[in-house]
Amino acid sequence: MRRYLLKRIIFFVPTLFLLVLLSFTLFRLAPGNPVDRMMMGSNSQYYQDAGEWSDQRSYWNHRLGLDLPVFYLSIGSWEDNSLSRETAEDTWKKFIPFLHFHPNNQFHRWFLGDNLSSRGIIRGDFGISYTSGQRVSELIASRIGWSLFFALFSILLAYLISLPIGLHAAQHPSSLFTKVSSTSLIILFSLPVFWSATVLLMLFANPDIFYFFPASGVQPTGGFPDGITWIQKIRMTLPYLVIPTICYTYSSLAFLSRIFRVTISEVLKQDFIKTARAKGLSEKVVIGKHAFRNTFLPVITVFSSVFPSAIGGSVLLETIFSIPGMGLTIYQSIDAKDYPVLTAVFFLTGLITMAGFLLSDVMYAMADPRISFSKKQVS
Repeated sequence: MRRYLLKRIIFFVPTLFLLVLLSFTLFRLAPGNPVDRMMMGSNSQYYQDAGEWSDQRSYWNHRLGLDLPVFYLSIGSWEDNSLSRETAEDTWKKFIPFLHFHPNNQFHRWFLGDNLSSRGIIRGDFGISYTSGQRVSELIASRIGWSLFFALFSILLAYLISLPIGLHAAQHPSSLFTKVSSTSLIILFSLPVFWSATVLLMLFANPDIFYFFPASGVQPTGGFPDGITWIQKIRMTLPYLVIPTICYTYSSLAFLSRIFRVTISEVLKQDFIKTARAKGLSEKVVIGKHAFRNTFLPVITVFSSVFPSAIGGSVLLETIFSIPGMGLTIYQSIDAKDYPVLTAVFFLTGLITMAGFLLSDVMYAMADPRISFSKKQVS
């Protein structure tokens, strides 16, 4: 297992480099000039407080490293080579390309930094937002908390509810509860999340019908009053979280309940379960000790997909409920063509996806010791 983990971590190095290269390529291919977009944004005065437009343009071109070559290598003519001394016999050089090497370039600065204005994405510096002038790393740090909360809390809630539902349905496949729950879960899974969110808002956040919960945001519009305790802050925040939590949870709940039901049903038909029952073990021991351990493998696969969604957030739900998380940030960045933010989200999502796959492999081996990732030679 240790050797396998070491190989996977070593394999992450070229994968990470390819991810960085792809992120940089998408960033470079994005339409529009970054400096013009920054200077013409909503905070244009922030970028024009030191002189004329042309001076500011040159300043930001230099600060962002846009006056550097794009990559380490470029193809040019021999005439561009300062070491080449053209003579009458060297006219052939005009027709032969020359490979230029640039140790200081935009990719190097973007990836590793220049120890001046950029520390590089390897150290968490993704540049400056075009719209706000704020560092992207600081913007993500201030927004990712709510996305993490809803992603992790909703999946935890879905597991806690779906597990007993799936277990009861597997043990009593012909009961009324199983038929009703199966039908209800299929209906829930088929409901579009934006439609459900809109209906819940119209029913329970509408002063003309039922005004039980606020319609948007995660805290009072005017902020928390001064001098209140953290318990009071939690009480004031909870009404804002009820409807979004329901919308985050119900589709995962329906999906996981079906997975638990099918998996447990298959496990209960296995010979080792029949053997355990034949030994006189109680049903609680048979289910808790023998059946459960074999049902977690497909669930682990689902759990590994939670990490990318925690970074990306839910664009639809965070936009509908005005939740200041990564989903709303992505939507605003797409609308404003704020490419540094989008590139950072793309890179972090890919990085955490790889970490999620590695974690799922480790959890596989922990859940079932029979799973081994090491190759054994048969003598």
